[in-house]
Amino acid sequence: MVGKSRQWGPEFLPVDFWAYRLEYAFATVAILLAVFGWRMVVLKEFVAADAIAFVFWFLLPDIVAFVPIGFSRSPKGTWPPWGSSLYNVMHSFLPWAGVFLIAWILSGGVVWPLLGWAAHITIDRAAGFQLRAKSVSPESSNPE
Repeated sequence: MVGKSRQWGPEFLPVDFWAYRLEYAFATVAILLAVFGWRMVVLKEFVAADAIAFVFWFLLPDIVAFVPIGFSRSPKGTWPPWGSSLYNVMHSFLPWAGVFLIAWILSGGVVWPLLGWAAHITIDRAAGFQLRAKSVSPESSNPE
C-alpha cells in the first residue's frame, strides 16, 4: 500500500510499511522481556498479582473503547459518532504516558503492570492495526 493516499498519518512512512510494523514488534518484545524476563530472572521480584494486573491493563484499551461503543451502536451495527475518537484515545501512547507518569509519581517507582497497556498498543501496531479514522457516512460524502 505504499503511496496510497490516507486521511491521517505521515505520507513519508505509511503505517502499514514493514519497517514501521517491525519497530513496534521489537518494542513489544522489549516490553514483554522487561516485565516478564528481566523482573523475574534478574530482579526476582515478579509475583502472580503482577501478571493479573498486567493482563488487566493489557485488556483495558479494548474494554474502555468497545463496551461503550457496543452499547451505543445503532441497530444497523454502525458505530456512534464518538466511537472512533474513543478508540483512538485509548489506543495511543499519550493517555498511557499520562497514567504511567502519575502512577510513577504517586507510587514512588515504576508500576510495571501498566506496561500491559503499552504492550497492547505495540502489538496492535505490529499486527497492522492502526488508529481508525472517523467514518464518513455515504450521505455526507455524496455531494448532490
